[in-house]
Amino acid sequence: MRNNWFYKLLLSYLPVFLIISSSILLMTYLSLIEMSKKSATRAHQALTQNVMLLIDQTLGGVNAFMQNEMLNNEHIKHFFDERFSEDRQYTDIQAAVALKKQLLNNSLIESIYLYRAPDLKILTPSTLTRIDFFADNKFIGLMLNSHSAYNWTLRTLPSQEAVPQNEVKVVSLTKKANLSNFSIMVVNVRIERLRELMESMTDTGMAFINLTDPDGNLIVSTETDAESGIPASKSGKILSSTHSDYTNWIISSGNRSGGIVELVSSLFYVWMAIALMSILAGLAWIIYISRRNYRPIETLMNRISGVRQMRNPDRMKDGIDEFELIETTIEDLLDESSMLQEQYKEASLFRKKHMFTSLMEGMHSDQNRNWEDELEQLGVSGPVSGSLVALVEIDQYDEFAGQYGSDQHLLKYVLSNVAKEVTVNHSFTVWTEWMDHSQMAILYVCSDHRGTELDVRACCETLRNWVANNLDFTITIGIGERTEGLRHVAESFRTAAANIGYKTSLGQNRIITTDQVMSRPKGELFKQLQCIRAVSQLFRAGDNGWETQFQEMYADLQGQLYTYDDLSNLMQVLIGHLQKDMAELPEDLNAVWHEGVHESLLTALESKKTLDDIHAAFHRILKDVFIRMNELRESKSNHQLVHHVKNYISENYHNPELSLTHLGEAFGMNTKSVSRSFREVFGVKFIEYITEVRMEKAEQLLLDTEETIQKIGQAVGYEQSLTFIRVFKKHTGETPGQYRKRAKTAHTGGANIEA
Repeated sequence: MRNNWFYKLLLSYLPVFLIISSSILLMTYLSLIEMSKKSATRAHQALTQNVMLLIDQTLGGVNAFMQNEMLNNEHIKHFFDERFSEDRQYTDIQAAVALKKQLLNNSLIESIYLYRAPDLKILTPSTLTRIDFFADNKFIGLMLNSHSAYNWTLRTLPSQEAVPQNEVKVVSLTKKANLSNFSIMVVNVRIERLRELMESMTDTGMAFINLTDPDGNLIVSTETDAESGIPASKSGKILSSTHSDYTNWIISSGNRSGGIVELVSSLFYVWMAIALMSILAGLAWIIYISRRNYRPIETLMNRISGVRQMRNPDRMKDGIDEFELIETTIEDLLDESSMLQEQYKEASLFRKKHMFTSLMEGMHSDQNRNWEDELEQLGVSGPVSGSLVALVEIDQYDEFAGQYGSDQHLLKYVLSNVAKEVTVNHSFTVWTEWMDHSQMAILYVCSDHRGTELDVRACCETLRNWVANNLDFTITIGIGERTEGLRHVAESFRTAAANIGYKTSLGQNRIITTDQVMSRPKGELFKQLQCIRAVSQLFRAGDNGWETQFQEMYADLQGQLYTYDDLSNLMQVLIGHLQKDMAELPEDLNAVWHEGVHESLLTALESKKTLDDIHAAFHRILKDVFIRMNELRESKSNHQLVHHVKNYISENYHNPELSLTHLGEAFGMNTKSVSRSFREVFGVKFIEYITEVRMEKAEQLLLDTEETIQKIGQAVGYEQSLTFIRVFKKHTGETPGQYRKRAKTAHTGGANIEA
């Protein structure tokens, strides 16, 4: 045992030692490489500067040579001088001899020739020809047409022979010999000479030098064949670059590809990071292994010491025998075992509820064994053939909680037991759990094919009747659809939850199944929004017709299905419209609305859970405030007159001449008085009111007739169809055609749902 423990420790720490040592050696090696690389970069910087200086001086010498020849060489000057035209043949021969002499004396120059513009003659060291027959005539034409200063130009020199030879790459410099007739002198320097200069400055076995133009095109390199431009070997990474102000070229240099060393150097920071991480990992491993090897003893003693000191500090003394401490601790553990078993029973209830909740949420796939154990405890030992979920909800739960207080837990327990007892004569196994404060889920499990949905409905109906007859509250039960096995029981739960959500429309104290939900159409919000707007406008105007519109909306809601959230949102839209329209009334009428009416409507919406209750509460509140506002309106002297004006508008809205002036003449009043009285009574401007009346009539005609837009506009007082379309769009947010199309689409969709 001792040897085993020794080897265990040795094998734990020896690999860490090797890893850390190797990482430190790697970091040292990489640091040396990086220092060498920085030194090489500085050396290459000096190299590129020296090479560029040499090339600039060499090409600058050629430039100076050309300038000197054109200014001081008499033979070349005579070649361009028109005064020697009488003895031109002799002059040309002398100039050719001078060119040949200079070509022999300057090894850098590949070729040189003169161009005389007046007679289009080209003179080389060996020939005199016209430009038409000269092989390099395209370059001469390019230079003559150039508007920029002449610089050194990289190009391929064309062959002078009839049979093409290998192309020679050169850099050419052009000088103007005579500004008046565009005669020039051209010198071509072979790039091989530049390559020789570059190679003379460096060790080509270790480093390379590239010469490129500003566009990045390679002119010459110590790594390429000067004639073909084919790379001789793979270049390494560029370490330094220098730009020439004279030629505008760029010299770059670097070490030749170094294989694995270059790869290691290029990934310096990566390797350093890996080495550092290896060291850190090694340190972490040492700490981990040390703690792990010591952990069993430390854990045991710490736990024993902590428990003993917390429970009985007097028994924890310095120098106490460890084995004695362990012995007494084991005795205490045996005493606590029975108490833990009791606590386990309590915890199992919570675990059972958690598993039930997971089953309802569809998260049971990884716990099949646990489900089988739980179902076995419930009396289901064989395979499950089918399952179904029913969701029981206590009606008017706020009143229930306020009435029973702490006793509600006892009533919920009774309700859970009754749900199990009513299935005694059926082949179901029942599992009940309260999902929240007001809803209890019942899982009906069938171990054979005898249990049907009709049996579940019968059990639920028995449970509902028992609660209604024996308790002071009622329940509503939503029943899901039967599923095979337990894998899809969450779908049945979701269906039950969706069904019970429609008790706002279907009513309380009843059974709600999927068939009942599917047999009624879902709510059509478009028509309800129209009714809401009409109710709000009529209510603001003091028109008793608001009750008719409100009752029509209630009747439509009764014929359709709405969840509580949908109905709540719809009623909140109504409250919002009323709040906005009431704000436009005069201050005295607006004050009546602000006497808690808005808060009363919101409170009623929160406390009432069915359509009937919400409608009754809203109708009572709105009717009360409407009566008070009308009493205030009738107390004003001009109330009766303004109502006559309003009736007149309702009968003559189609008259395009209807205006304040027209009303003033019809009722013998000043137009300002009509406008002021109208706003004081109804809280809206005259033009806004007549526009609303016309738009309501137009919307009705668009929905109920197939008349054209132009005829409908004329029917509501707009002679110009464009004016009608503009006003309608401003009022509704869409054109008449769009409104009619959307309304028909919504109506068709509603018909399909109903069908």
